[in-house]
Amino acid sequence: MKLFNRYLTYLYLKYFLIFFVSLECFFVVVDLAKYLDRLPNSANLMVLLIFYDFLYASNFILPLALILAQIVLFLTLVKNSQFTAFLALGYTKIRLFIPVFISAFLITCFYILLNFTPFTYAKERIDMIVDQGFLGDFKKDLFVKYDNSYVYFGRIFPFLKSAENIKVYEFNKEGTELECILESPKATFSNNEWILENVKIEQINNTLQLGKTPLNIEEQTEYKILSGFRPKILDSIYELENGMSILDAYEAIFLLKNQEINTQKMRGVLYSLVFFPFFAPLIMVILAYFVPNSNRYCNLMANALGMILIVLVVWGIFFGFSRLSMSGFLQPEISILGPILLLALSGVWMFFKLSKV
Repeated sequence: MKLFNRYLTYLYLKYFLIFFVSLECFFVVVDLAKYLDRLPNSANLMVLLIFYDFLYASNFILPLALILAQIVLFLTLVKNSQFTAFLALGYTKIRLFIPVFISAFLITCFYILLNFTPFTYAKERIDMIVDQGFLGDFKKDLFVKYDNSYVYFGRIFPFLKSAENIKVYEFNKEGTELECILESPKATFSNNEWILENVKIEQINNTLQLGKTPLNIEEQTEYKILSGFRPKILDSIYELENGMSILDAYEAIFLLKNQEINTQKMRGVLYSLVFFPFFAPLIMVILAYFVPNSNRYCNLMANALGMILIVLVVWGIFFGFSRLSMSGFLQPEISILGPILLLALSGVWMFFKLSKV
C-alpha cells in the first residue's frame, strides 16, 4: 500500500474509532440508566451486561460511525487545505476517497460475518440478565406446526437445547382427523432433531367398531420429531425483537416455506442482516461528491451540519422500513431490498460522476 493510501486509511480509522467508541459509551450509559432499578447485584453479571449492551449498540452505532468519520475526515482536510493540496499535486477526487470506501466496505463485510455468529443474540442476553438475573433462559407455551403435526412446548431452553412438557397432535394427510397424541415430560435436541423421552402414545381409531376400543395407549422410551427445527429457530420465530443470526434466519425461512407458513417476517430479518449494513458505504459514495474542493467559497460548518442531518434522516427512514418489514407490516422486498437497490444505483451514478471531477 502506498504511503498516500496508508495516510488516509490511518486518519479515517482513527476518526472511526473515536466516533464508534464515544457513541457506544454514550449508548451504553443511557441504556444502563434505563435499567437502573433492575441492575444485577453480581459484579460478573454487571460486566456481562455492559459487554452485551456494547455488542447490541454496535448494530446502530457502526453505520453512523463509518459515515461520520468520513464527513469529519474530509472536511478537516478541506479546512486545513490538505484536500486542495492533494488535488493540486494531481490526485483525483475519486482517488482520495477510494481508501476510505475500501476501509468502510471491509468493516461492513466483517460486521455481516459477525451476524452469522451468536453476536446477534446480544439483546436476548441483556434481557435475561435484567429480567431474570441469570443467563439461563427459557420460553413458555410455544406452539408450532410441522407437516401433519402440531407440537406444543410447555417450556423450551434454547441454550440448553432441551424442552419440557411436550405434546404432539398428529393428524391425517388431509388434516381433518386427529390420529395420535404424544406426551413427553422432556425432550432434547440431538443430531438435528428433537428426541422425546418416556413418550406416552395415544393412538385414536376414528372408525368405531362394536367391541373394539377407539383408543390404544402405549409407551416408548424415545420418539423423534421436528427434524431441522433447532432450538434457537423455535425461540426466534416467536421472539423476533431479540434478533437472529443469518444462518438461523435462512434455516427458518426454509423450514417455514416447507410447512407452507408465511415467511415474510423471516425474510425481513434476513434482508436486514445481509443488505441493510451496506447503507453506510453506499451513502458515503453519494456524500463524497458534495465535499468541496476548497474552504474559500463554502461554509464548512453548514456543509457538515447539512450532511449529518441528511444522513440521520435517510438512516431513520431505512431503519424504520426494516423494522416495519420485520414486523410483517410491509413486504421486505419493497421496504428493504427496494430502498437499498435505489441507494446502490444512486451510489454507482455518483461514483461515475465523482470519477470525472
